[in-house]
Amino acid sequence: MRRTDREVMSPDILWRMIEEGMVMHLALLDPENKLYATCVHYGFLQEENRIFFHGAMKGRKAETLSVHPDAAFQIIGRTEMVPRPNKPGYSLGIYRSVMGSGRVRIITNLNEKRLAIRQIHEHYNDMAPDYNVSDAKLEKIVNVFSLEIAEMTGKIKGYSNPDNPEAKVIKDW
Repeated sequence: MRRTDREVMSPDILWRMIEEGMVMHLALLDPENKLYATCVHYGFLQEENRIFFHGAMKGRKAETLSVHPDAAFQIIGRTEMVPRPNKPGYSLGIYRSVMGSGRVRIITNLNEKRLAIRQIHEHYNDMAPDYNVSDAKLEKIVNVFSLEIAEMTGKIKGYSNPDNPEAKVIKDW
């Protein structure tokens, strides 16, 4: 990263940004070796270094991941436009983001699928106490994926950066 003052390496800060994010962008290579990008909702298990997402049993994403399981990802933790401090009338984009790569595995075990679906719902705080998904739906209707992170880094522009207290701050965390 050219702007090392914006770099984030601390796992705790990276996972905090993953937690505050709402959408994960995936970059994939489809079966025809064409680049393909998609957005997904996600859940995660920090202690296992995994991010979960789901999708249809058939379609471009499912076909792509069955052929090329390697993926790059990006999650924007927070972003906003703020008044530019040194140029009245102009705005400045500030953000916190996490980027990385890993290998995606299609989850077939029903107990692991349930865990992943629960993590996705918990991330968005939208799980009813009596929520349940039938085995038939888990087996035949929904694909559940585990992105097993190999590497990740982050970048903070404008917000305070705990990994680099000397970085220029427009707005506190």
